Amino acid sequence: MLSTVSTILMFLAVLFLPRLLILAAQKVPILNTLGSVFLCYVLGLLLSPLVKLGGADLGTASDVSSIMVCMAMPLVLFSADLPGVRRLAKPMLVSYGMNGLATLLVCTAGFFAFRAFVPDALNMGAMLVGDYIGGTPNIVAIGKSLQDSNSNIALLTTADIFAGGTYFLILLSFMGPLMRRFLPKYVPVGTVGDAVEQGRYVEEFSGRKLPTHPFRAFAGRAALVGLALACFLVAAGITLLLPSRYGNVGLAKMGEFTAVIMIVVTTLGIALSFVPKVRSAPGSFATGQYFILMFAVITGLSFDFEKLSGALGVLGMIMAVQYGIVVVHALLARLGKIDADTMIITSTAGIFGPPFIAPVASALKNPEIILPGILCGILGLAVSNYLGLGLAALLHMFG
Repeated sequence: MLSTVSTILMFLAVLFLPRLLILAAQKVPILNTLGSVFLCYVLGLLLSPLVKLGGADLGTASDVSSIMVCMAMPLVLFSADLPGVRRLAKPMLVSYGMNGLATLLVCTAGFFAFRAFVPDALNMGAMLVGDYIGGTPNIVAIGKSLQDSNSNIALLTTADIFAGGTYFLILLSFMGPLMRRFLPKYVPVGTVGDAVEQGRYVEEFSGRKLPTHPFRAFAGRAALVGLALACFLVAAGITLLLPSRYGNVGLAKMGEFTAVIMIVVTTLGIALSFVPKVRSAPGSFATGQYFILMFAVITGLSFDFEKLSGALGVLGMIMAVQYGIVVVHALLARLGKIDADTMIITSTAGIFGPPFIAPVASALKNPEIILPGILCGILGLAVSNYLGLGLAALLHMFG
């Protein structure tokens, strides 16, 4: 009886705690700085002794969290305006490609440099590709695809928050003046792009939504969740048709083919983003992020504290990889004669994703690069799962 009650209370906490933390972060600046993902991990950790003492079913929670991730990925991609990428100026696309190349090269080097100190360096390297080309949703998606533990995913994500915080402060302070001495200056084109489209994306990715009728907003998001669930069911159905080495069925078999499921839901999410009604539906990215926050709470509740022994190695790997990517990207930009503002905003799009574009563009005093930067971040969300899993397959040949 106690375990049943504890399990029910656990799922209620998973469902509602992210919303409470989002509201708290909007009111308290320090919480907003730490970020909702980190706060969900921490609160899950603080509640984990009570959950474990009550005998809650953490195994079922882990299975549910895997489904949440599979549904989160298409949700964050539904709003991706990939056709809009064609409107990007050539230097912007080239610079974002340079960031992607730098990420693949440095993550590969990081694997070889840290595999003696970080036991899961292969998976970490692949997840960092997802992170520094896409964003946090891609870390989780690639980690689950590689059947890595929730504890490793939480450890990497948390370490990345600390490492990324230092780079974000640099971006907001002296990165602009520094890069403008090293790279050509940005040449203004006199336009900030489609103001309506830019406003919609800034609103979507910042989480600051304009007031809407509550029932209409709920119905719209419920429809998007139903569409994401359909994507997951199609992917799961495909795995049931695949031959299994172990003769597994149901969730056990789907776990064996998690990478296949993630590739399918990613592809379906991208395909549905080309449907105008799906792409323009408000709230899809925020809803996908909410699923990631629920995953973060479950991960905190079930965290394996023995993983903390490798925290310094993971943090060292992330710091080396992140700043290595920035340095290689800057060198490639100099060779390619890319201007400073374009290099900085595409670095932001890769390492942080769409939500951070507007404040960095504001620090650079260049509103022209907001929409192109967001579009680059959207492109990263779409392609980084493929690149991360591809790198994992390549590095697997080296053990």
